[in-house]
Amino acid sequence: MRRILLVPVALLALVVAGCGSAETAPAVEVDGAFGEQPTLSFPDAEPPAELTVDILSPGDGQEVAAGDFLVADYIGQVWGAAESFNDSFAVGQVAGFSLDQVIGGWQEGLPGTHVGDRVLLSIPPDLGYPEGNPDAGIAEGDTLVFVVDILAALGPDDLAAQADAADTGALADLPVTVSGALGEQADIQVAPDSDEPTELTVTTIAEGSGDQVGDEGSVVVSFAATGWDGSDGGSTWDYGAPETIPLGLGTLFDELVGVPVGSRVVALVPADGETPAIAAVIDVVAHVG
Repeated sequence: MRRILLVPVALLALVVAGCGSAETAPAVEVDGAFGEQPTLSFPDAEPPAELTVDILSPGDGQEVAAGDFLVADYIGQVWGAAESFNDSFAVGQVAGFSLDQVIGGWQEGLPGTHVGDRVLLSIPPDLGYPEGNPDAGIAEGDTLVFVVDILAALGPDDLAAQADAADTGALADLPVTVSGALGEQADIQVAPDSDEPTELTVTTIAEGSGDQVGDEGSVVVSFAATGWDGSDGGSTWDYGAPETIPLGLGTLFDELVGVPVGSRVVALVPADGETPAIAAVIDVVAHVG
């Protein structure tokens, strides 16, 4: 297990120049291997005042960089608490998040770790929720402790279909146009006066070279959608991060099973009640399962 103590940059010179050894922070004990439900035991001591990062078990995957999109399992507890306030292991659904959109302790603590690492974070209040988060049972001044299993890391160039994905020629037969080059943000428009779909279809218009999406786990996708009536169906690119979708729940994303990662597909979805028919361009950027 390797430990990293993160200190403010302004104090770095003092740390380097100091001639004494730093006091060892009290350790949180974690039972369970990577991929298993962790159990946390807290020492009878005050939490460390600074952000600490312990690599409980090292992985051999790529290094996490600032701003990456991560897929992870994690549990979060207030220092000393008996119960978690968030636990993806218990829910059985991995989380996907951009490091640009999470609390400071994750933004500072996870870059430099690796895919396959089990990471223990102890996060002081100023890098967590300085004013608390009552809905999660977090009070003002609470130190937060997380165990994070890093399953995948995607950089900014990994959030769209492969730039060299193979054009299948299938787009020409569809009642839509797709703008945006492979490897870049995409958009979709319905051709004027085209008939609405009467059944769900998912068509690969550019085939990537990654592994095929399996029928378990979660798929990470970037997409843009439009209603057949011209209404905005939303775009993950506008949101700033892809979506991590669990498979096997009966959504249209189950149709991506067997599609190679790196592909770009078009989904045509029939109307359902007051919901108009929808066309979506979907880039398959990762599968975790």
